[in-house]
Amino acid sequence: MDDKKIREGDIYKVIQVKDKTFEIKYGYYEEFERNSIDPVPIFPDLSENPVYTACGYKIVTQMQDPCKHFELKSEFFSEQWCGSCKYYEDERCMISVCKYKGN
Repeated sequence: MDDKKIREGDIYKVIQVKDKTFEIKYGYYEEFERNSIDPVPIFPDLSENPVYTACGYKIVTQMQDPCKHFELKSEFFSEQWCGSCKYYEDERCMISVCKYKGN
């Protein structure tokens, strides 16, 4: 068993979405968390800093607040996040493409 302690800045995962690469590192979303929890994977804020594929589709995180075009994927989803929207390409991935044509 590996007892290596996770530290801020360590790489959690590298995610490839179409022609874009996202290096997800451990860290803290809020300063006060430093004294109370271990580092967590920090995903990019793609609402504030949008990224698009070469074909012009918006890349979004599963957990971000949805846009005004949100439509629930199925009755099995209840949360209103991008990951539960019918336009979110792959609900198994934490970062994916929004297939809504008007973005």
